[in-house]
Amino acid sequence: MLAFGYEQILTDSLRYWRTRFLVIPSDKRPEPRTATRGGKLLSEEEIRLLGMAELAARFTAARWLRQDDNAESHAPVKFIMTTLDPAASVSDDQLMAKLEETHHSGSLRKKPNSNRVLAEMSLEAIAVAMRMPDGMAIRDNRWHNAYYPDSFTGEEFVSWLLREFRDVSTREQGAEQGSKFEAQGLMRHCRGNYGFIDG
Repeated sequence: MLAFGYEQILTDSLRYWRTRFLVIPSDKRPEPRTATRGGKLLSEEEIRLLGMAELAARFTAARWLRQDDNAESHAPVKFIMTTLDPAASVSDDQLMAKLEETHHSGSLRKKPNSNRVLAEMSLEAIAVAMRMPDGMAIRDNRWHNAYYPDSFTGEEFVSWLLREFRDVSTREQGAEQGSKFEAQGLMRHCRGNYGFIDG
């Protein structure tokens, strides 16, 4: 009922143990793809992660809506990545906090009365806005046992731009801005492998 949009409320009794969807990669090797900038090949894992984002976008586009609903009034479908098994997931406070944040805010929902225009801001002003308490989720991250302090994902950055700025209305625009800001030195890839990717 929830997956197809008939119900919008996820009750506490359903949230953690009755509604689980798992995405399991197939044995088939994905086709090589290059990053948006820099021309480097993505790894198989990165291609699968981008594929999961595309799958979530297709679920969002195919959602059934009532006649009086519009797509913008509901948060898009989003997969939250974890390496934990389902039983361990519900006891992981950080994962549950991310689930709650995703459920309540929605990654594309504009902030009420958000009148800021990205094109009118300097790089310094954007950096300050990113560090505000209600700004970007800049934190210490782990990826394959490597530790990355003060980091965020391209997906989180694009979602933040969509929420905060009146003149960014699509993920493609957000990714273009991310590439532009990276070229201007606002941020860089943790390992220096790729240009900016919404993922």
